[in-house]
Amino acid sequence: MPAINSLADILRGKRDLLLIIALMNVVYAFSYFQRVAIPGTIFDELQADMALSSSAVTMLGSIFLYVYGGMQAFSGALVDRIGPVRILLTGGTVLAAGSLLFPLSGTLTMLYVSRFIMGLGASLIYLSLVKQIDGHFNSKHFSILLSMTLFIGYSGGLLGTRPFEAAVQVFGWRKPLLAVGISSALAVIICAFVARRTAVSRRQPIDAHVFPALKRVLKNRDSCVGSYAVSIIFAIYMLVASVIGKKMLQDCCSLSSAAAASYTFLLVLFSVIAVSLSGLISRLAGNRRRLLLIFSAVMLLTSLCLAVPVLLGGAVWILPSFILLGASSMATPICCAYIKEVNDPAYAATSVGVYNGAAYLSVALLCNGAGVVLDCFGAGVKTTAFAVRYPPEAYGVILAGCFVLALSAFISVCFVRETYGNNVWSVSQEAFNRV
Repeated sequence: MPAINSLADILRGKRDLLLIIALMNVVYAFSYFQRVAIPGTIFDELQADMALSSSAVTMLGSIFLYVYGGMQAFSGALVDRIGPVRILLTGGTVLAAGSLLFPLSGTLTMLYVSRFIMGLGASLIYLSLVKQIDGHFNSKHFSILLSMTLFIGYSGGLLGTRPFEAAVQVFGWRKPLLAVGISSALAVIICAFVARRTAVSRRQPIDAHVFPALKRVLKNRDSCVGSYAVSIIFAIYMLVASVIGKKMLQDCCSLSSAAAASYTFLLVLFSVIAVSLSGLISRLAGNRRRLLLIFSAVMLLTSLCLAVPVLLGGAVWILPSFILLGASSMATPICCAYIKEVNDPAYAATSVGVYNGAAYLSVALLCNGAGVVLDCFGAGVKTTAFAVRYPPEAYGVILAGCFVLALSAFISVCFVRETYGNNVWSVSQEAFNRV
C-alpha cells in the first residue's frame, strides 16, 4: 500500500512532466545500450574483423567511459546552470551522431573517435534526468522515481546482451548498430518536439558556477567515502556485464556465443530488478542507506568467491554468481540518493555528477587493466578461426584484483554515515556525528 500511495502522489497532476521524463528515459536507455553492447557482446567479432589485440578492444569501452566519467562533474554544473531538458537534448544529439558514426567506421582510429563522441553525448544525459526529477518532485519520492529511471536505462543495456548478439549473428555487427543509431536520433527528435509544446523545459535553473560547486562537493568527506565504495561496486559489475563476462564464459566454460550472451542477459536482468526495487526496499528499511550499501558490498564479495569455480569450468556456478553480482548494483540508486542528502540541495546535479564521474572512471581504469592482463597471458592463448581464447589464469588474476578492490569497498562503506533519507547539509557536523 505505501508504494501504491506513493505512485498515486507522483502521478497526480504531472502528466506533461511525466511524459517529458519518459522520453528523456528513452534517450538514456540508448546511452546505456552503447555502454553494455560495446565491446562486451561483440568482443570476438571486433577482434576478428579489425585484427585487434584485447587491449585495443577493451579500449573501445574505456574511451567511452573516460570521457563519460571525466565529464560528469562539469556536466552536473552545466545542468544546474542551464537546465536539464536543454542539456539532455544536446547530449542526445551528440550521442546519436557518435552512434551513427561507429558502424560506418572502417579504421580503429575512427572507431575510437566515434566512441569518444558517444561518451561525450552520454555524459550529459543521466544527470539531466536526476535534476529533472529532483527539481519537480518531493524528496520522499526521489528514490522510487530514480529506480524507475534506472529500470528503463538498464533495460537498454539488457537489449545490448542476448538480443543484440542474436541480431549480430544474422546481420553482422554493423547493421544492428546502425539501426540503433537511427532509432536514438528519432528518440531525440521526438523528445525535442514534445518539450517545445510544453512548459516543462522553461523552468528557471539556478546560477551555479562550475568550480565553486565542485570545490564544495569534493571537500565533503561523506560524499567521498560513499562515492569511493559504490564506484568500486559499480565498476566490477560493469566490467563483467559489458567487457569480459561473455568472453570469460566462452573461454573458461566453452560456452557458445549465444549461451554466454544469455548469461550476461540474465546478469543485466538481475541488475534491472535490483535497481527497480531499490527505492522501495530503501523506503521499507526506513531509508537506511548505510545498511543497504553494506549488504550490496557483501553480495559483491560473495559473487566473486562463487566465480572461482566458474574459471575451472564449473558452469553450474555462473547463475548464483551472476544473481549476486547483478543484485549488488542496487547500491547505485541508493548511493545517488545518499550523495544528494549529504550535499547542498542547490547543487544536486553537481554532487551526483562527482559520484557518477568517479564510478565511470573506475570502470574505465578497470577495463583497461583487464585488457592489459589478458595481453600478458598471450603465450597461453588458443587462436581459432573465429576468436582468441585466453587461459583461465588470466581471468583469475582479474578476479583476484576485483576481490581486493571489493574488500576495500566493503571497509569503506562501513564508514558511510546514516542519513535516514534526510538532507543533512544544513546540520552542523558535530550534531551529524551523533546520527
